[in-house]
Amino acid sequence: MILTTLTPVKYPIHTGNRQVFVGYGNPTASYNQTTGDILSVAFTPFFIDAVLGLVVTTDGTYIGVPVPIGGVAGAATWAIFWYTFSLTGTPGWVPLGSGASIATKQCQLTVIGGA
Repeated sequence: MILTTLTPVKYPIHTGNRQVFVGYGNPTASYNQTTGDILSVAFTPFFIDAVLGLVVTTDGTYIGVPVPIGGVAGAATWAIFWYTFSLTGTPGWVPLGSGASIATKQCQLTVIGGA
């Protein structure tokens, strides 16, 4: 997923030598359950140090868990692992299968990072 800024006038916000970036994006067209949905920011260079919270599609049908791939480190590579999500009946998370496409969905999230 590539994040695009919500309003270029407001983001990124500089906090010392790091930046807070709020953006939106669409999940991958062909999900890989092993590697997840690799996350990046639309402008470079921008390295992601942290992703704040879970990621939920705007219609509430999918939820993503951000994970630093290859271990915890500044400027780590991040991936989002997607699950189908339901609040009706018995709430539950079901892992999204490989090859699935949820590219028509949209989500918003916040990352901290910088060049």
